[in-house]
Amino acid sequence: MTPSPLLPSPARADRGLLSVILSLLLFAIVLAWPPGQALAQEDVPSVTQTVAITNARVVQAPGDVIDRATVIIRDGLIEAVGDVDPPFDARIIEGDSLTVYAGFIDGLSHAGVDTPDDREDVEEGSYAESGIQPQRDIRPMLDPDKVDDLREAGFGLAHVAPEGYMLPGHGGLIFLAGDNPDEMILADRASLFAQMKGAPGGWPNVVAPSTPMAVIAQMRDLVRETRRRQMLAEAYEDDPRGRNRPPSDAVHSAFVPVLNGQFPVAFYAENALDTHRILAMADELDLPIMMAGLGDAFETVDALEEANVPLFLTLKLPEPADGVEPDTSDADTTRADAPGHAVTPDDPSSFFKTDLRITSEDDLESEEQVLKARQQSILKQYRSNAATLHDAGLQFGFTTIDAKPGDIRDNLRVMIEHGLPEDVALAALTTNAASLLGLSDQLGTVESGKIANLVVTDGDFFSEDTSIQYVFVDGKRFPYTSDESEAEVTGSVEALVGTWKYELETPQGTTTGEIVLEGDEDNLSGTISGAEGDETTDLENISFDGTTLSFDLNAENAGQLSVTVDVEGDQFEGSVSGAFGSFPITGSRTSPDGR
Repeated sequence: MTPSPLLPSPARADRGLLSVILSLLLFAIVLAWPPGQALAQEDVPSVTQTVAITNARVVQAPGDVIDRATVIIRDGLIEAVGDVDPPFDARIIEGDSLTVYAGFIDGLSHAGVDTPDDREDVEEGSYAESGIQPQRDIRPMLDPDKVDDLREAGFGLAHVAPEGYMLPGHGGLIFLAGDNPDEMILADRASLFAQMKGAPGGWPNVVAPSTPMAVIAQMRDLVRETRRRQMLAEAYEDDPRGRNRPPSDAVHSAFVPVLNGQFPVAFYAENALDTHRILAMADELDLPIMMAGLGDAFETVDALEEANVPLFLTLKLPEPADGVEPDTSDADTTRADAPGHAVTPDDPSSFFKTDLRITSEDDLESEEQVLKARQQSILKQYRSNAATLHDAGLQFGFTTIDAKPGDIRDNLRVMIEHGLPEDVALAALTTNAASLLGLSDQLGTVESGKIANLVVTDGDFFSEDTSIQYVFVDGKRFPYTSDESEAEVTGSVEALVGTWKYELETPQGTTTGEIVLEGDEDNLSGTISGAEGDETTDLENISFDGTTLSFDLNAENAGQLSVTVDVEGDQFEGSVSGAFGSFPITGSRTSPDGR
């Protein structure tokens, strides 16, 4: 983000609002500066890096709640939590009706990924054609503009992996905020992403590996060949004389950190069969792994318990079939008195349930009822998936792959209705996810010294009528309140568009500049500049009802400012509000319609 032209560098006393805002922060220091003394831009303190959420209900961790506490955020970190006074330089958020949670963590995601289709024009028979590209880094694929939806759902950090086929590339730990990929990276190599997904193409253009069995065979070959090359490299390093230089390429080199235990292979399993295959393969090859997906983990509980690997359950849930009502009762929907009850007892060793058979093929009504009962039973198993794993004593986080951000909270409520305790659901989003990703010292709880990833709501997060008010990511504030995020133009803008000269009165004197508004009721936009007019800042959240004009502007060194004025003819009068008070502003239109 570039410094706001409305708030330019205080290198000269007459250059606009930044010196004014800074004087409000450090008044005595500013007054002591000699006139014209230059100060490097990077040395200017940023006022919005300190925030205090006061008198809020703070859920430090699942089951650990402080009522009426203050959370202080400074320079991207949580500075203090509890009965503390807000610092003099803090932006105050009144938290009387708010609840503060640790920011949610996505255990595996494709959020923000713009994966290039670099399989085009590749050499026939190459690893790239086969979808084997473990050497790819997540950094150049990140698009900061594509993480907004997941952040709005409460997530501040995600374990993000590229999209693709068998081996799409490395997964990284990514903050869901930043102006560029470099600002988003917490760790660019946290895993090697893999899935049981063969290369695309059908007969006669089949590309290996095209089947799950071929994927397993290919993985065996890659791992064993990497180990062979490691041994050759070690021998060559000990004594290179008389030895050929060991072979080396990017694909096999990408496996070396995994085999050295630096990070795991992150497998995504779409079904129980994939889960069994992956666990068996990892055991055979002695691979460190984590598992994600697992929508039908209720079928693989024993295997997952024995494997003892990090688990991230999908937040996607199946929808009921037409005519099937979800069942949230504790009763088994496959009870013996259901229509078409069993004609013979169940065989305890049978994989199939026999208590939903019909007595006659002519009994179509019973057959239809039995079908719905089966569908209801299966739906209930999927919706109880997380509760089943919890009851088995397994710890897990969540993955958003295949889940729509807008459905996440609804699906969490469904899981809770089907037996998952609320504290366990919250732990899966926070403490468990942090622990499973090795981030417990940095994230997952609302504690002093940790990264300021927070979710602020107006009630219990899992309540249907609760909404998210703010999300903090690495200390950056993202408002989702109706008064800050919604702007509406309902009045005619004919008397509004054009160029306006403004004067802002502050304790340090009068500051002048220019506001330019253009467009129509459906697309009103504007910019604001300082006295010299050499830098401009876009106006945000513009509202106009025919009389009152309001907008926000965001400056790197002064944070968010809100402007509200009453427009009468070619004149306006109102105020500019920021973290340290409100000051009068007046203006007049000098050139209508931008002329």
